[in-house]
Amino acid sequence: MPLSKVVLLSFITLVTMVNPLAVVPSFVALTEGVSGRGRARVALIASLACIVVLTVFLVAGNWVFQFFGITVPAFQIMGGIIFFINALRTLVEQDDRRAFNIGGDKRMADADVEKADIDPTSIAVVPLAVPMLSGPGAITSTMLLVNLYPRLDQKIAVIVAIFGVGIASYAVLLAAVPLSRFMGDRCRAVFSKIMALLLGAIGVQFIINGLRPVLMEIIQGAQS
Repeated sequence: MPLSKVVLLSFITLVTMVNPLAVVPSFVALTEGVSGRGRARVALIASLACIVVLTVFLVAGNWVFQFFGITVPAFQIMGGIIFFINALRTLVEQDDRRAFNIGGDKRMADADVEKADIDPTSIAVVPLAVPMLSGPGAITSTMLLVNLYPRLDQKIAVIVAIFGVGIASYAVLLAAVPLSRFMGDRCRAVFSKIMALLLGAIGVQFIINGLRPVLMEIIQGAQS
């Protein structure tokens, strides 16, 4: 597979999981009253932290698999189930004020608001970078990409995609205030549904990819 295609597929997969647009409402609320320069600093730190977290899991992904004795098909099936369930939850969610990501809710807690009042940059890493941007879904996707693209040049291509996701997240957060006013609640809800459809399709494909070698092994065992 060409490296350009690896970068593109990895970027689409990760940006769907990270979904920075879903973080916009929380970012706006958490940085309310903060200067433009301070808001830009928070956005930069959050995006850089997201890149670091995903890159660490990309590098250490194989070690995690070996340490826990997890096979790639098992992780693909489980990851696909998680993706599909959360996509389905977003699609059937009736309250448009809620924006979900894999494995978690992107709403902010009252403690985060109080924390932001003390030091705006303190919320850049937690909760913005983790778990809102680089949450369980993004981390799971990164670990799946480790095994889908095992060669060194392919891993470098995935890292390029991670940096692309970080840059996209920074751009979205930097434009959060005008973007939030422009999109409105209904537009954000529609975008969330579209992202959920992509997420569900990715989940189903992961399940198919995981089941294929398992079924082949069962068929070969029955024939022998």
